Amino acid sequence: MNARIPFCASAVAVGLAALALCAGCIFDPRDPEPPSTASPVPYLPQTSSANVWANLERSLEAGHAPGWENNVNPDVFIYLPDSEAETLFPGAFAGWDRAREVAFINNFYNSGVTIEAQMKDDGFTPPPDTGSETVWEGVIYDIIVTNPADNSTTRYRASAIITFSVAGNFWYISGWRDQQGESNPDNPGQLLSSMGVLRGTFASK
Repeated sequence: MNARIPFCASAVAVGLAALALCAGCIFDPRDPEPPSTASPVPYLPQTSSANVWANLERSLEAGHAPGWENNVNPDVFIYLPDSEAETLFPGAFAGWDRAREVAFINNFYNSGVTIEAQMKDDGFTPPPDTGSETVWEGVIYDIIVTNPADNSTTRYRASAIITFSVAGNFWYISGWRDQQGESNPDNPGQLLSSMGVLRGTFASK
């Protein structure tokens, strides 16, 4: 009986050693997975003014505020309203800079609306990028905003002068001047409002 004890102890020792070895295999520490930095929206690289304008359209349709903010010049941004927006919201646009633009787009998206956007007419040909600044004159944008509360829609369509500039190695929008509301393609007798009215609406909330 006593002769078997060393054998059992030896077997237990071997088993424990094997278990420890396997545990080392299973529980070896692993490097953590890096956090994902991918955007949920497939934005274009900011290598041209056309890409920046397209990114704003993608931001609108996705309701993704960082996409709008990241394409606005971090150093300077100026918004100037058209006469209708200025009349409806007197004084609301004084000193409209990047911070106010970012606040507007966040408030707008957080209202829960859905948006269809076409930020330029099919026939519009943007000028080539030259130097560190490019100006688009007379670009017509068209967005349709649906209110989830009652499914009502409001359409904004206007011509604008848009300024793009380079900061660092990337292009950004640095100026937006609404010129005037444009007619509704589905009802040519109806003159639509600009995004200045949209900005004024959310700035007053």
